[in-house]
Amino acid sequence: MLYRGVMQTMTRSAARRTAIAATGLDRPRPATVTARHLRSVFATMGVTQIDSVARVIRSHYLPFFSRLGPYQRATLDRLLYSSPRMGVEYWAHAAAFVPPETWKHFSRSRAEWWRVDYGQRHPETGEAFRNLQSSVLAALAEGPKSARDVSEVVDHDLPERHRGHWGWNPSQVKVALEALFAGGIISAAGRNDHFERIYALTRDVSAELPEIPLSYGTGARPRLGLDPDASLPRGVSGVENNVLDLTRIAARALGIARPEDLADYFRQLRAPTDEAITELLATGELREVEVDGVPALRWHRARTPRQVRARALLAPFDPLVFFRPRIEWLFDFHYRIEIYTPAAQRVHGYYVTPFLLGDRLVGRVDLQRDRSAQTLRAHRVSWEAGEEHTDQLLIELREMAEWLGLTAVEIEGTHLPLS
Repeated sequence: MLYRGVMQTMTRSAARRTAIAATGLDRPRPATVTARHLRSVFATMGVTQIDSVARVIRSHYLPFFSRLGPYQRATLDRLLYSSPRMGVEYWAHAAAFVPPETWKHFSRSRAEWWRVDYGQRHPETGEAFRNLQSSVLAALAEGPKSARDVSEVVDHDLPERHRGHWGWNPSQVKVALEALFAGGIISAAGRNDHFERIYALTRDVSAELPEIPLSYGTGARPRLGLDPDASLPRGVSGVENNVLDLTRIAARALGIARPEDLADYFRQLRAPTDEAITELLATGELREVEVDGVPALRWHRARTPRQVRARALLAPFDPLVFFRPRIEWLFDFHYRIEIYTPAAQRVHGYYVTPFLLGDRLVGRVDLQRDRSAQTLRAHRVSWEAGEEHTDQLLIELREMAEWLGLTAVEIEGTHLPLS
């Protein structure tokens, strides 16, 4: 057990209020959102997940709206895509933006990219794939490019292979780029109009990112990752992620958490996370608590407001809800996004967004931005038992619709112009 001694006790309501405050959803929305507000929200969350689904808008924009209300998306783009960058892309919690300093904490993830065979150790085409990676790097030395742009200037004769990505089969150039991205050898300078990564050398993305040479093994065994018979367990490189600092960031961002919640925030293993928790308990940065009989951990500076007046539609990838077991524990709220569920089996809709009101998740809203009709549609609204807050939901929908440049909202077929 991680827990020792006498624990403080908290009600689940108090724990929810702590979690909501930690992620910045308890604060009044400013009348005018500035770059400083956006920076503050990003620092509070510590990570912003990226997803290509744009049923409403690209998902990384929504957590900022949920906490601040209407803001200029161009300002967030500038903070993320212009120097000095507030955040850079990496596989931190799935695809995500993290501060450059946090990017550095994933040392083992980058050092061991070759544990996965992207094609570099294929017995017949491995050498050609490695040559392709070198050609890709040479192309990016001339400036940032999308995978399509790189394909236009790099020649190869590698056969395309089916990779089982839900029917999407990336080109060999794309695979080579993604391998280099996983290794931190290249980064992302931005996204184009198709939301495709614009790949670049790290020096062209942020001065804070180190330049990492292309490698297929360790210093002592430089071809280790090319040996099809070699044992390649996690940690084979001898390099470790900075799980202590990742756990510290997660603990601050979550406010109240169980060990599995802390591990999931940056998708780290439990064993090193438990070691980090032990150290943070020793320093007093984490404190043991019991939430209605469940052992948990509280960040030492976490606030527990007496009440919260939160009102927000949360993206499926919002940090408050992206680890589904945590919201089942704290909010007694079973949640699935359902975009990958066959239509006939969907319970609440396609793009299901939890509706936070006060310290409760009171409902689920299947949202869609209909550009042609200039309408934000709530196709289906599913309230929790004993809850119904259509008036508050309508306020949030109207504010979101205006932010998105729409002229009306529609709730389960009822059309409501904004003016």
